[in-house]
Amino acid sequence: MDRRIPVVFSLACALAAGFAANEAGATGPNPKPAAVPVAAPAIAPPVQGEHRPQAAHRAMIRADVPNASVECKVKSPSYEGRSPLRYVRRALLQKRPVRVIALGSSSTVGVGASSPLASYPVRLENDLEGVIEGLSVEMFPRGQSGEVAEGAAERLKAEVAAIKPDLIVWQVGTNDAVARIDPEVFGQELRETLTWLASHKIDVVLIDPQYVERLSKDTRYMSIVNEIATVASEKRVLLVNRYESMADLARQHPGASYLSSDRFHLNDLGYRCMAEYAARAIVAGILQADAENGAGH
Repeated sequence: MDRRIPVVFSLACALAAGFAANEAGATGPNPKPAAVPVAAPAIAPPVQGEHRPQAAHRAMIRADVPNASVECKVKSPSYEGRSPLRYVRRALLQKRPVRVIALGSSSTVGVGASSPLASYPVRLENDLEGVIEGLSVEMFPRGQSGEVAEGAAERLKAEVAAIKPDLIVWQVGTNDAVARIDPEVFGQELRETLTWLASHKIDVVLIDPQYVERLSKDTRYMSIVNEIATVASEKRVLLVNRYESMADLARQHPGASYLSSDRFHLNDLGYRCMAEYAARAIVAGILQADAENGAGH
């Protein structure tokens, strides 16, 4: 099924697009759809003697957040928050590639996927470039299996200095929960890192832990999931509800078809859904930034 959303910039660019939900099985990334540009409206010349105020130097984006594909559709919200991605929007206005660091652990590495091309960072890059006409994404996958939030925060500063990203998509919390790290200690580490990123003018989207049935009643695991939601709301960053979305998929499709053979990591379908949820959150954040009349531009 082809899903397209029209996007229009009042500056000299026009955006539009759609996800391609049809793919051969789930063994590779979605092919990039041909985005259809929307023509900018013609502006009539001024009448002689008429004074027109100079237009505000900002873009106006008209779009809907894309729907998830049939296989990834969930009843619960796939993301939370109304947080503007101002620096992603700025990159779009400057017509330069949006630089994205995908930070995280084994889900970012792509453990359980049939190939690196089926990992969620690759799929997310393809999805975003298919959604917005003219958008170029430079994706920097920086996953490290087994890493906890403290370790990620320590190496993130070096990555930021080297890459100078516009956006960090941070898959966080699963290993902290498995390692039984105190939720308050975890939450404080997350707060401090988000504060540091904000001070360096970098947008952030968080992705919470993986849903695993055997851990769904584990109080320490759930306390990390809840702590991420609390910090995301407090710091006003977008949160991809991976835990609840995957739990929803598990209820709809008994047998955990989105999990790999270890019944913990995602498979190709799971990573495709994860990427779609993240893409929806990012598009929503761009639209929110635009609705705020170009704040940060």
